[in-house]
Amino acid sequence: MNDGENYWNAFRSHKRSATDGPTLSPWMVTVLQATKLLLFALCNIVLTLGSVFSKLIVLIMATNIVPRAHLIGKFARKCTKAAVRRTSTTTAGIYLSLLLIQCFPDTINLIRSGIDMWKGQCGQLVKSVVVLESLRAIGLAVLSFHVFPQLDLARCLVLSACFPLVAVLQRSLVAMVSAARTGRSFRNRLGRCFVAIPHVIMFLVLMSSCYVWALFDNKFTAIIALPIGVICTSAGFWESWIDTTHSGTSFDELYRLKYAVRKMNTTTKLIVSLMRIVCTVSVLVSAVYINDHKKLNSSHFVKAFFSFSTRQPHTRLLLLATGIIVLHFVMRGISRFLAALDLHPFSFVHPLSIAPLIAYGYVRYACQSPTCSIARRLARFGLHWVCDQWFQSARGIASPDFYICLIWLLVGCYRGWRLVRQRYFDTNEEIISSMPPVCNGLCIEQSLVVFQHSLNRQEKTMLTEEEDISDENDELRIRNDEVDRVSTVYGCATMWHETETEMRQVLRSILKLDVDHATRMNNKKANELRYRLEGHIFFDDAWEDVEEDGIEKRQPNEYFNMFFDLLNEMTGERLNEEGKMETRILVNTPYGGRLVVKLPSGTLLFVHLKDKKMIRHKKRWSQVMYMYYLLGHRIMDCPLSIEDRQQMADNTFILAIDGDSKFEPDALLRLLHLMNAKSDIGCACGRIHPIGNGIMVWYQKFEYAIAHWFQKAAEHVFGCVLCAPGCFSLFRASALMDDNIMHKYTKTASEPRHYVQYDQGEDRWLSTLLLKQGYRIEYAAASDAETYAPEGFEEFFNQRRRWTPSSIANTVDLLMDYKRASENNDAISYAYIAYQFLVIFFSMLGPAIIFTMLVFAQVAAFELRGSDVMLYNGIPIGFFIVLCFTTESNIQLIYAKYMSIAYAFVMLAVLVATSSQIVLETVLAPTSLFIVTMVGIFFFAACLHPKEFTNIIHGVVFFLMIPSTYVFLTLYSLINLNVITWGTREAVAKATGQKTKKAPMEQFIDRVIDIVKKGFRLISCREKKEHEERREKMEKKMQRMELALRSIESGADVKKILDATEEKEKREEETQTADFPIEENVEKTQKEIQKANRYVWMTSHSLKVCERGKLKSAEKVFWNELINAYLKPIKTTPAEMKAVAEGLASLRNQIAFTILLVNSLLALAIFLIQKHKNVLSIKFSPIKNFRWTKMNEMTGQYEETDEPLKIDPLGMGIVVFLLIILFVQTLGMLLHRLNTMIGAFQEVKNLYEYGVSPVINTKNDDERIMNNARLMINSLGVSTGHAADGYTRHRGEESDTGNVLYKLQKARLAKRMQRSALSTTE
Repeated sequence: MNDGENYWNAFRSHKRSATDGPTLSPWMVTVLQATKLLLFALCNIVLTLGSVFSKLIVLIMATNIVPRAHLIGKFARKCTKAAVRRTSTTTAGIYLSLLLIQCFPDTINLIRSGIDMWKGQCGQLVKSVVVLESLRAIGLAVLSFHVFPQLDLARCLVLSACFPLVAVLQRSLVAMVSAARTGRSFRNRLGRCFVAIPHVIMFLVLMSSCYVWALFDNKFTAIIALPIGVICTSAGFWESWIDTTHSGTSFDELYRLKYAVRKMNTTTKLIVSLMRIVCTVSVLVSAVYINDHKKLNSSHFVKAFFSFSTRQPHTRLLLLATGIIVLHFVMRGISRFLAALDLHPFSFVHPLSIAPLIAYGYVRYACQSPTCSIARRLARFGLHWVCDQWFQSARGIASPDFYICLIWLLVGCYRGWRLVRQRYFDTNEEIISSMPPVCNGLCIEQSLVVFQHSLNRQEKTMLTEEEDISDENDELRIRNDEVDRVSTVYGCATMWHETETEMRQVLRSILKLDVDHATRMNNKKANELRYRLEGHIFFDDAWEDVEEDGIEKRQPNEYFNMFFDLLNEMTGERLNEEGKMETRILVNTPYGGRLVVKLPSGTLLFVHLKDKKMIRHKKRWSQVMYMYYLLGHRIMDCPLSIEDRQQMADNTFILAIDGDSKFEPDALLRLLHLMNAKSDIGCACGRIHPIGNGIMVWYQKFEYAIAHWFQKAAEHVFGCVLCAPGCFSLFRASALMDDNIMHKYTKTASEPRHYVQYDQGEDRWLSTLLLKQGYRIEYAAASDAETYAPEGFEEFFNQRRRWTPSSIANTVDLLMDYKRASENNDAISYAYIAYQFLVIFFSMLGPAIIFTMLVFAQVAAFELRGSDVMLYNGIPIGFFIVLCFTTESNIQLIYAKYMSIAYAFVMLAVLVATSSQIVLETVLAPTSLFIVTMVGIFFFAACLHPKEFTNIIHGVVFFLMIPSTYVFLTLYSLINLNVITWGTREAVAKATGQKTKKAPMEQFIDRVIDIVKKGFRLISCREKKEHEERREKMEKKMQRMELALRSIESGADVKKILDATEEKEKREEETQTADFPIEENVEKTQKEIQKANRYVWMTSHSLKVCERGKLKSAEKVFWNELINAYLKPIKTTPAEMKAVAEGLASLRNQIAFTILLVNSLLALAIFLIQKHKNVLSIKFSPIKNFRWTKMNEMTGQYEETDEPLKIDPLGMGIVVFLLIILFVQTLGMLLHRLNTMIGAFQEVKNLYEYGVSPVINTKNDDERIMNNARLMINSLGVSTGHAADGYTRHRGEESDTGNVLYKLQKARLAKRMQRSALSTTE
C-alpha cells in the first residue's frame, strides 16, 4: 500500500552537526574517567595519611603536656642527643595548640551563626544535640588534657579505638530485648541470644578500657578521668549509634540531623559551638591545676599566643596547629568532594577503620627500630617521642596490657568498618548523603564519615537550614509523590526580523527539546529528570498592510511566512485528504493572531503574531506578555488552592531564548538540575557562544570566552551573576511573580535614565530586579548555547551602544542601593559590592589607561617625544568625540572603522615596545610582570577549558582591536546614549503602515520622480468621464463579490460586511460632493470593515492549509484587560518626543562630560608623572642584586645596571588594582571549574548507568536505539496539563522569597477589604 511516499526516494542528507549523540566526545569521556580514577586514589591517600598525621600530632602534643623526668625504652636510649628544652611557655603553647585545633572550627561556626541570627535567621533549639556534643567535647578534652599525658603513644592510640563503646552497648541491648520479647519460640530466642553474645563480649572488652590500667602496679593516677573521658566521648559520638531505626522515636531529631533530613538550624549551631568551647576551656583550666604545673600561669599563655618568633618552640607549635586546622578543612572538603562525585572511600581503608591501625603500626615500628630524625624534628617543637610509659619484662615479653589493648584496637577498627561500610541502593531510590555537622579536631576521623540514606515516600521532605520542628505540620509542606517530581518548562522565544538561518537554528533546538521531553516523560525511572514542555514564540511586527484590489488588508509579513515554511519543512507535516494540516490551528487574538502547532513528539508550540497597531512591540513587552499569560492567567487564574498554586509556581520554569539561539536538551537539563538544587535561585544561565563569520565574530569569541571564564565565574562563586542573558536563561516562576519584579517590569520609561536602563537592556534590568528582591542568579558553564553575533562593524558598535550604557546604569543602580540589596540577598555581601565597584570604576577609566599605554608604547617603539606622540594620538580621538556630538551615527561609524584599522597597526608597535621592555627590565619589573601574568593566566584558563581552547587563538584579534573597543567603542556608546533605537537587524518598517525616514539623497530622488510623474499626467490623454465611471462601478462590484466569497470561507456575517461596504461607498460619494468629510462615520465604517477583515489573513495562500480555532472567552477577556492595563500601544505627540529627546541629550551631556573629564585628567596625570619620572617616581628593586638593561645616553649603547627601577606611583596603583581584580577572578574561575568538573564526572557516570555508551556506531548501540524507538512510537503523547506539581525544598515562612502566592493573596484580600470599607462608609 502506497502511503504517499516513494520507496525509491528514501535516501536523505542532513547536516552532520545535527547529530543527537552524547555531548561529550569519546576522548573527553576517557580523559574524565582517568581523571576521576586518579582523583579518587589521591583523595583516599590524602584522607588516610592526613588522618594518621593529624592523630599522631595531637597525641604527641597531648603526651608532652606533663614534662617527663626520664624516658624509657629503646627509642629513648638510642636518641639521647636530641635534647629538648622545656619551658613554661612551651607547655602553654602545647595547651593552646590543642585548644586551637579543637575550638577553631567551633569559633568559626559561632561567628557565622551570630551573623545569621543578627540577620533574623533563627530556629528551635535541639537540646539533645547540645547535650551530646557537649559530652563529646568534655570527653575529648578530658582524655587529651588529663589521661593522655600519663600514657605513651601506643596506649593513647588503642584507647582512642574504644570510642564505639555506647554503639556496641546499644547493639547488645537491642539484641537482648529482641530475644526477651514475648511470643517468640524457644528456638528463636536461643538464636537471638547467640546473636547478642558477640556484641556483649565486645562491650565487655571495650568497657575494660575504663579500669584496666588501674589494676596494674604503676603510676597511672587518672583513674576517675579515664572512664569519664571514654564514656563521654563514646556517648557524644552519637553518629555511631544513631541509625534509621531511631526514626520516629525520642531520638528522631538526631536521626534527621545525621542523615540530613533536617539541617542544624542557626540557634542550635550557635549554642552547640558555644557549649563546646566552654566545656573545652573549662577542662583545660582544670588540667592546668590538676597536672601540677608549678611555674605555669596566665602570663605564659599570653606570651605563647602573642609572642611570635619562628625560633621559639611555642610559635612553631602554634604554626603546626594552624597547619593541622588547614589539613582538617581540606580533608572535610575532600570528603564532601567525593560525596558530590558519588565516590566513597573503600570501607576497609576509611580513616575511621584504618587510621588507628596504621598509626599504631607506625608507632610500634618507630619504637622498635628507632629513627632519631623523628626525635630531632620534634625537639625543635619542644616535644618528645614517647614510646613506653611502663617497663617491659627483662626477657622482652610484652607488657601485661598488650593483648587486651590489641583487642581494643581490632574491635574499634571493626566497629569503624561497620559504621562506614558502603551500602548499596536500588537505582530507583533517592539517595541523600550527609556529613557530621560538627568538626572534631582532636578526633578528626569521626568528622570524615559520609552517611547515605534512601528516602521513602513518607520521608521525602527536604528541609532548609532554618526550619523549625514546629513546621512539620505546615500546610505548605510539599508532598513528593511521583507526579510531583515533574517540572513544567515554558520555552519562550522572542523573534523579530531574523534570517532564515537563525530561524532554522532556533526551530531545530525546539524540535530537539520536543523529542527529549517526550522520551523522558515516557521513562519511568525514579531518578530520571522529567519535565513538561510547552513552546511559545512571540513574533514582533508580524503584520503589514497589503493592498489587494484596492482593499487595504492586514496580513502576516514575509518573516512569518518564511518561518511558517521552515516549520513545515523541518517537521515534515503533510496534508490530509481534505488538503488541511490537522496539527496547525489559526486563532484570532486581541493582540493579532496565533498559530498553534503540535510538534512531531507531541509538544504544543504557540506562535503569537503581534500586531504593532494593537499591542506594544519590542522584546520587553513580549516578555511582559508571556509572564502575565503563563504566570498570571495560567497559574493565578486557575481554580486551585493557594498551596497548589504555590507548588505550581515553585516548579514552573520559563526558558527565555532569542530567535537565533541554538542549544541542546542537555543544556536545559543542567539548568534544571541547578534550579532544583537550591530554592533561592531565581534564574540560571548558561555559557553563550557567539557564532558567525568575520573578524568581528572572532573578536567576540575571545571576548565572550574571557568574560565567562573570569567575570561570570567570579560573580557566581563570590556573589551572584549580575546579568542573565535573554538568549538562554531559565527563570523560576515563583521568583518572577514576587513583589517588585514582574509588576515593576511593566513600568514605562518616564525619566531619561529609564530609557537607558529599562528599554536598552531589558535582560539586565530584569536581573537587577531579581537580585534586589533576594534571588540568586547562577551560572552553569556546562550549559552551552549559541547565538549569532553581529558580523559587521556597524552592527557590533550599535549593539554595544545599547549594552554598555544599560549595563552601567543597572550596575550603578545596584551599587547605589547596596544596603537593601545586601539585606535582601544573602549572596550580595559588602565585599562583593566593593569588587563590583572596582570593576565598573576601572572600566570607566579604560579609555585613559589604553590611551596612555598607546602613547608610551609608541614613544618606546619609535623613539619620539612623549608630548608629540600624545598630541598625534589626541587629535584623532578628540576629532572623533566632536563627531559623536555633532554628526549622525553613520558618519561616526565610518570614521571609527578607519581609525580602528589604523590603530591595529599601532598595536603592533605596542607589542614590539612591550617585548623590548620585558627584555630590558626583565620579567620582574611591575609592568612586565603584570603583562606576563595576564597572558599566562589567559593561557591557563584556556587549558582549563579544553573544549574552548581554540578561543585563545582569537586573542590576537582581540589584542589588535583594543584601541577600537576600549577607546572608540566606549566613547561612541557613552556619547550616543541618547540614541534609543536598537540599530541591529533593521528592516523596512512595513509593520505599521508608516513610512520610514529616508536619507537626504533618497528624498531628493523621490522628489525628482514625483515631478516627472506629474508632468506625464499633464501630457497624457484622459479617458472619457462616462467610460471611467462605468469601469469604477464594475470594479466595486467585483470587489464586493470577492469580499463576500472570502467572508463565507471565514464564517463571517456576509450581509453585515456588504452593508458596511455599500455604506462606505455612499459616504465616499457624499464626501466628494460635500465641502467636508463626515469623519466619525468614516472611521466607524473603517473599523467595521477592518473587523470583518480579521479572518481574511487565514485565507492567504500559505495559511489556508491550517485549521481554524477560536479563543476561549476567559482568555480573550484576559488579553483585553492586559493590553488595556500594560500593553496598549504608546502614542506620543511631537512635543512629548521633543521633551524626551532633550532629556536624553541632557543626561548624555552630564555623563559624557564627567567621563571625558575624569579620563582626560587621568591621562594627563600619568603623562606628567612620566615626564617628571626622575622626581616623582618610586625606586623599586624586585630582588636583591637586581640588574637590568638600560640605554646609556652618553654612548647610545645598552648596558646592564644595578640601579633601582623608577616606578610611576599612579600607574603602579592602577596595575596593583587590576592585578587584584584578575587574581580574584582567577580564584573564582578555579572554584567554578571544580564545580563544573564534578558535574562532568556525574554526567560520565550517568552515561553508563542509563546504558548510553560514549562510543557510537556500535551494533549494540544501534539495536538499543531501535528498540527504544519502537517503544517510543507507541507511547509518545501530548501533555494534557500545563501546571507543574514538582518537587521543591521547603522554605520557612520567615523567608522573604518564599510563599509568593500567600503574599499576593494577602495583598488582594487587603485591597478587597479596603474597597468594601469605602463602599460601606459611602
